[in-house]
Amino acid sequence: METYGINLWAAEGSGMEPGFVAALSVQLPQDCRWRVAIDPDMWWTGERVLQAALLNEFRNFEWGMADPKKRGAPPKPIGPKSMTQGKTRKLAAVAMSRDELLEELARPRKGANDG
Repeated sequence: METYGINLWAAEGSGMEPGFVAALSVQLPQDCRWRVAIDPDMWWTGERVLQAALLNEFRNFEWGMADPKKRGAPPKPIGPKSMTQGKTRKLAAVAMSRDELLEELARPRKGANDG
């Protein structure tokens, strides 16, 4: 509504073409309310992530320079989940050579060409 004046939630029953609604939604700003309602981390634009990273580094520096006997626990970082929740990868990265990668990609996949 704030960008186009159209309620995209109610667009399904309004008679608008799905392609038109899709074209509108693709062009919405990253931090628009519609996207943030679906994924709260969409609020964190590139600019905001950089600002949070700078602030986190400053807070960690300030904490590190304080008296170790008086400083307490380190400050909690602010930012999107990728910055605030330590390990986000579910699978460990596997290092392989170019030839190993090509061999892996050439293997038949489960479910491919089953029909």
